[in-house]
Amino acid sequence: MIRSLTVGLPLEDLSTSEIASRVRRLLETANRAFADASLSPRTRRFTLPPSSSADEAEGVLLSRVRWVDKLARATEVRWFCLPIDLLDGATRGGRLANTLDAVGRFERMFVNLVLAADGRTAVNAVHDAARFVLDVSSKSNNGFDNFRVGASFNCPPNAPFFPFSRHEGAGVAFSLALETTQLAEQALRACTTPHDVGAVRDLLVQILAPALRSLDELGMRIAEGSGAEYRGLDASLAPLPAEDVSVAALVESVIGAPVGSHASVYATAFLTDALRAAVVASGARTVGFNGVMYSLLEDRRLAVANNQRRISLDGLLALSTVCACGLDMVPIPGRSFPEEIAALMLDVAALSSSLSKPLGVRLLPIPGAHVNEFTRLNLDFLCDSRVVGLTSNDRRFVSREPLLELLVPRRGPEGARR
Repeated sequence: MIRSLTVGLPLEDLSTSEIASRVRRLLETANRAFADASLSPRTRRFTLPPSSSADEAEGVLLSRVRWVDKLARATEVRWFCLPIDLLDGATRGGRLANTLDAVGRFERMFVNLVLAADGRTAVNAVHDAARFVLDVSSKSNNGFDNFRVGASFNCPPNAPFFPFSRHEGAGVAFSLALETTQLAEQALRACTTPHDVGAVRDLLVQILAPALRSLDELGMRIAEGSGAEYRGLDASLAPLPAEDVSVAALVESVIGAPVGSHASVYATAFLTDALRAAVVASGARTVGFNGVMYSLLEDRRLAVANNQRRISLDGLLALSTVCACGLDMVPIPGRSFPEEIAALMLDVAALSSSLSKPLGVRLLPIPGAHVNEFTRLNLDFLCDSRVVGLTSNDRRFVSREPLLELLVPRRGPEGARR
């Protein structure tokens, strides 16, 4: 039921010894609480504050990452996320070069390229982020390393799902990423009239709300016992390929047709609404996405839909208007141009800012692979699927302002919120 306990480390506000002491206390308290509740999170993770222009100097970022990696190994924390702040318009070449080096050195490290906040996008940095994704893809023969790299747009701090995570605040904090998809599957199987969306919604709320309330209370008990701040839970419906848990299958149960068919957008919005109604009914504190997560290489039914051309990249973009995490785990040709990747990132940035919702992009350029060829990742926690082509684009977008804000449709012509 708990995918991860994600712990935020205030690297710039406390000494390393104090952070290590507080983290150990938190993990010990959490482990006892989980055991008492007969729960076992799949992973424990660290998330860090965003790097800034101060990390341009050679060795600064690597020194920080090396210490976090050592702490992760000592405390049996599986992964940690390094956010790179690309919003300030400052020089970023050194940080990206150092981060590229770190990706190869530290297998536990995820990277979050922060490209938009408060509805404003770092247009000039998007091309560099796209170039970074391509550079990471060359570090392996199968392109797997970009599993650990994402670009985030308007994502809140301390979201527990990777790679779209970053820490904010002067103290150690934590959040919980949940696994709610199996509960939703149970609700849909129990519903005798799956075409009656009102009945399905009521049943989803009835099943999910008590579970969310219980886990939120668990989070508050851990906070009280450890002294760490509990930021909330992310109850998103997310896939789990190792156990054949599929979000696409949920959508297909609702619409009675393969995902990608008409009404897929409605079903996605409907499931998100039911989930959020359950959150409200539970009274739980939330953080992150709390929606429907499509992840192409992590969802077997979605991978099949891609293989059968039942869903396209444009179809995934359409679903991003109502889903939780945007374009996630999409395999693309290894020889894609950075301008093509950047253009796709800007599309997602526009959706995120215009709709006032957090979104991300995680693409996997597959070395040597062409459109319609299949990935060969051969990993038990990922699905292999058809490589998706990008629309050719050779224009590099720039802006005089470090951050560019879209005024419509999120804002009126005078800049006031509608």
